Amino acid sequence: MANETVHAKSSPLLIGAAWLLVILPAAWGLNYTVRNALKIFTAGNTAAAAPK
Repeated sequence: MANETVHAKSSPLLIGAAWLLVILPAAWGLNYTVRNALKIFTAGNTAAAAPK
């Protein structure tokens, strides 16, 4: 049969390592972004302190 496809099995350990390679930097970047974004909301109300 000419249309048979051969499937190679992937190692679960290799798949897990690949996911970690993607998830760890993404989680670090999200954490970094959220921490810096929170500075906007917790820096105090500077508009109220501006002279009129």
